[in-house]
Amino acid sequence: MLLMVSLALLLSLGALAPPSSGDALKQPIELVKPEVAAARVAACGFKSVRPKFDDTQQEDVVEVSKVASASKEQLECVARASLQTHYYVTLPAPVEQTYQTLYWQMSRERDKADAKAWLDKRGLLARLPLYDPKRSDEATFARTLEKLCGPRATGSLKTMEEHSAGNLDEETLWCLVNAASASGYPLGFIGNEAYKRER
Repeated sequence: MLLMVSLALLLSLGALAPPSSGDALKQPIELVKPEVAAARVAACGFKSVRPKFDDTQQEDVVEVSKVASASKEQLECVARASLQTHYYVTLPAPVEQTYQTLYWQMSRERDKADAKAWLDKRGLLARLPLYDPKRSDEATFARTLEKLCGPRATGSLKTMEEHSAGNLDEETLWCLVNAASASGYPLGFIGNEAYKRER
């Protein structure tokens, strides 16, 4: 079962980006123009690459077209370019699924490494338990992560059937997110905050 933290926590902290490699250690994220991201993807061996605005996502993406096949090395190169530039990359259907599998695997590995670095910088990594989905009791493990992150984290992690109060400071929230990521514990966010009715 996946544990959730209410999205209201994130909203109460202001605009926070996901813990990417720069963010996890409070380093600035390299912002590049879409044309630069497209050039990095093209350098992976693709000729038909262009930046475009995606109406569905409401953001600039990098589109690769006229490709029927691609090597694993090329797709890993594209995934690295996407992770480094923070631009989503789309490819034709014949290679999209293979790319997505590689991209998400690389993204999870990077997030886990970033999370460990964040915890290590704060002296918490050595005390971090590892989550075993077959042996760990979820509720007990959640309490262990909360204890690791301090008293403000107490009661923050809830099962999908429960709701969190949402009064964490930024440091405590990042501690919980990074501890879950580094330990292998499944954690997600939902946005179903209940608002009081105005009378």
